[in-house]
Amino acid sequence: MTSPRYGVAVIRILEPSTDAEACDAIVRGLPGWFGLAEGIQACAQAVRAHEGLVALDDDEVVGFITSEPRTISMREISWMAVMAERRGTGIGTELIDGLIASQPARVERLLVKTLSDRDGDPGAEYAATRAFYIARGFSPLAELDIWGPDNPCQLLGRPIARTSSRA
Repeated sequence: MTSPRYGVAVIRILEPSTDAEACDAIVRGLPGWFGLAEGIQACAQAVRAHEGLVALDDDEVVGFITSEPRTISMREISWMAVMAERRGTGIGTELIDGLIASQPARVERLLVKTLSDRDGDPGAEYAATRAFYIARGFSPLAELDIWGPDNPCQLLGRPIARTSSRA
């Protein structure tokens, strides 16, 4: 897939054997979002096990997205990150667009979990994350207590609009 709208050279399938180390480096460069060792490890595992895409600029991985099925008609973004210096340039949007475009017709909804502001805003990073997803058509679906009392979770979702039929 090419991505001329935002100046990213290519959005392509994540290849763990060649892309995982670069994805790990992106995560290390975002301590405001990836500050817990457990999250860093879980992301590293997802990059190596879940389906995903990477954004390349001059053959350098500048962002990635991983996802996994939740039901036959729903897919969840498990992790997404863009290099700190490349945030706000459209790469995240291209990764979401690429993920949606790659889904079979039976997948009708895309989900994502992020830190909720239910118990007060945990920081500007997560306010920006929630705003990013909402601006891309996601809506809050539920507040979940799955990460412990200090990490309230917000589940967001969006329908996948189909402009043409795909099998």
